Amino acid sequence: MAFKALLAVVSVVLALQSVEAALTRRVACPDGKNTATNAACCQLFAVREDLQQNLFHGGQCTAEAHESLRLTFHDAIAISPAMEAQGKFGGGGADGSIAIFPEIETAFHPNIGLDEIVALQKPFVARHNLSHADL
Repeated sequence: MAFKALLAVVSVVLALQSVEAALTRRVACPDGKNTATNAACCQLFAVREDLQQNLFHGGQCTAEAHESLRLTFHDAIAISPAMEAQGKFGGGGADGSIAIFPEIETAFHPNIGLDEIVALQKPFVARHNLSHADL
């Protein structure tokens, strides 16, 4: 009996998800091969391809991929011990601050070693006219 109830709930959830997916409007990107739910996202497909080919060596899980993930994580969980000591919000959020202020941010003990990937990613930011937070 419990299995039938669980099966019914799962069936309803799956049906609702498929209806939602069918109603989501997508736009065709100018490249002719990608679609997105927002036309502003179309430029990011070129960024993805460039990163895969030229930073991640054709999509391989190399040291650059590992360090990029580490950079993203450390940027998103950024903290300011000085602000927290004052009882203020100590930061947080992927804002690109490690890449924007590498002399300061990469000297913070948990971020040591991120200066190399920051330097490797700078040409991609310039080439695609992105902010550091967008990369």
